[in-house]
Amino acid sequence: MQRSPLDILTRLVTKPFRLVCGIMSGTSVDAVDVVLARIGGSGLSLAVEQLHFAETLYSEELQQRIFNNCEVASSNVNDICLLHVALAHVYADAVRDLCRESGVALEDVDLVGMHGQTLRHLPGAVDIAGYAIRSTLQVGSGPTLATLLQLPVVHDFRAGDMALGGQGAPLVPYVDYLLFRSEAEHRVLLNIGGIANLAWLPRGAEADQVQAFDTGPGNMLIDALMRKFLGREYDEDGAVASMGAVNNDLLSWMLQHPYFRQKPPKSTGRESFGEDYLGGLLEVARELSVLEVPDVIATASECTVRSISTALRTLLPTDTSFRLLLSGGGARNRFIANGLRYAFPEAIVDNTTALGVNPDAKEALAFAILANEWLMGNTASLPAATGAVRAALLGSLSLPA
Repeated sequence: MQRSPLDILTRLVTKPFRLVCGIMSGTSVDAVDVVLARIGGSGLSLAVEQLHFAETLYSEELQQRIFNNCEVASSNVNDICLLHVALAHVYADAVRDLCRESGVALEDVDLVGMHGQTLRHLPGAVDIAGYAIRSTLQVGSGPTLATLLQLPVVHDFRAGDMALGGQGAPLVPYVDYLLFRSEAEHRVLLNIGGIANLAWLPRGAEADQVQAFDTGPGNMLIDALMRKFLGREYDEDGAVASMGAVNNDLLSWMLQHPYFRQKPPKSTGRESFGEDYLGGLLEVARELSVLEVPDVIATASECTVRSISTALRTLLPTDTSFRLLLSGGGARNRFIANGLRYAFPEAIVDNTTALGVNPDAKEALAFAILANEWLMGNTASLPAATGAVRAALLGSLSLPA
């Protein structure tokens, strides 16, 4: 006999530990990251053990469809509808592969947290029929994934915060606080994905003292330039940028984008730093005779460094030593990492491996933890970071059909 939703949730809540999968595919649109973790407790009593991590590359066809539908000029409502279900199939295969690799039976997994693939993020209020609307769209059907895996899935993590007037992002700083808070030192968690975002955790901070926001492009522009001119997905180790010379005039143009002057709370994405911005960048580069590809990539990489360092300086007390912990694909980019070391000589610059978390897996692990927080009934947003009127219970539940 099929169990009721109440029976399913009661069983999960009362287990001392749960096996939870977290799924993340970010604005870089390069791969699906999946984590399997053993999670006990929740909130400040959280206990987490990462068991396995895997990365599944997007097919070229799927990647191009996602890119096309992130841009207003090339989006297609039929494609968006199809992507919503297609991505659930991709995610389901990624979870099955992870379970095979880890030796864990799929039916032993208790819960899945799925972020979905962001196509559009519109956190600023827009008047629609007299309503002030904030919206974000992450495709990947929760009910489809739950049915394909025959597992409960928590998804649509951003909507609740936005309904309360928030940006719907960043959400990971709540997890940063749970995992990385310290009584001994100030810490900054910096994730450099397609978009870079940071969380400032003062020594001994309470949750409401955490400050966090998106700083601007991370790898997004660098990756786009690498694909366009060199046919590669990213600048491995920052090698191409290191061969180039930063053009200060082009860099100045990049840093004039109004997002960099906007005060937190704030979040951004391809709406601000996608194809239109890239086209403008290349046009200005031609006007300035910045024609060598390594020079353009070096300048875009320096924009990432400079926008992060400028944003972080607004948070730091004067002459404060701290630990800067990197994660995301940009953590492996030596040009960016060395630029941050130069910008912050008072900091210990490391990646999250130093504290026991795989920097590539960190965001997927975060959505496993956020799914667990939903299950346990805990609000999991930081209003100081998102701008919401209060903390929200993040996510919606889909059960197998």
